[in-house]
Amino acid sequence: MIVYLIRHGQAENQSDSGRDADRNLTDLGHRQAQAIAMFLADPDSESPVRVLASPYSRTQQTASAIWNAMDHPKQSEERLAAHKSVPDILEVITDTPVPVLAVISHNPIISRTADVLSAGPAAPNLYSMQPGQLIALKIDQSNPLGSAQLITQFRLNDS
Repeated sequence: MIVYLIRHGQAENQSDSGRDADRNLTDLGHRQAQAIAMFLADPDSESPVRVLASPYSRTQQTASAIWNAMDHPKQSEERLAAHKSVPDILEVITDTPVPVLAVISHNPIISRTADVLSAGPAAPNLYSMQPGQLIALKIDQSNPLGSAQLITQFRLNDS
């Protein structure tokens, strides 16, 4: 199985409501989301069969660019929310029987998930995903811990 781990695009520091879940993408964050969408929609890449996103505003906005570019239905997944944990993301991955999956979530859990998939539960901090970053891993879906092989990383050059 190929899994794309995606950290949402750059988000505002504060939302109008004051709730973390309501923080929106910045202009750069929208450009990052669009760049990831184009990367995943490229006919030369392994396109995800399903794209699941945390219900938070910034992940939904990141995912919307992908859903629209790939003509996928909107699919929110509570287990990808910022207040969840690595086991929750791992459960989403193992419970989704598709050959190519994209999950959009938050730091630090998305980076730590990449660590655990790559080197097991005792993994050191191997990845520190930046906003708008994608990491593609090939994993053994039946025994994912420590099974991952890095395929590629992608992030819009925001300088």
